[in-house]
Amino acid sequence: IIVAAVVVVLAVLSSVKVVGTGQVGVVTQYGRVTGRELDEGMSIVLPFGVNKVTMYDIKLQKQTVDSKAASSDLQDVSSQIVLNYNLRRDNISHLHQTIGDAYEDKVITPAINEVFKAAAAQYNASELISKRNELKAETQKIISERLEKYGITVDELSITNFEFSPNFSKAIEDKQVAQQNAERAKFNLEAAKTDAEAQKAQSETLSQ
Repeated sequence: IIVAAVVVVLAVLSSVKVVGTGQVGVVTQYGRVTGRELDEGMSIVLPFGVNKVTMYDIKLQKQTVDSKAASSDLQDVSSQIVLNYNLRRDNISHLHQTIGDAYEDKVITPAINEVFKAAAAQYNASELISKRNELKAETQKIISERLEKYGITVDELSITNFEFSPNFSKAIEDKQVAQQNAERAKFNLEAAKTDAEAQKAQSETLSQ
């Protein structure tokens, strides 16, 4: 009787599955997708591992990727890319069957890296900074098209920063300093010219 009671208790515990808010549970039987999906709340499945339930989050999710690329003028650039996305509810079982729950490592991260490298190569290093919005729009469009076939919908893509090689960063800094010095010299020249004209006018006035 005790053994039977223990077996019953274990059977009940292993057959009860709780799906959290914003989640979908994909039910498999001996590794085969059954087509059954569990919605939020408590559900009953076959006990003792006959049915296995894999949880998928269908709320808005965020993936952050540190990506490296080269510009059209062969400058190394690294950037942090943030992708907001969600899984389509009607495609969860297919996603599980074709990719599995490691879809971020298998699909999303490689897509971000590959698309960013290709897009960055269309701009020189200076344009990557001045035309960031164009680069972002192009990257988001291509990634959206690539991930949509897996049932992954892109909500927003952000390119948070750019980092160049130390030599190139130093060259940009030197260029900015040179521009500031040139603007300062131009200002001083114009100020001196204005001052000379004022002194000339004052001298003529005193002479009169």
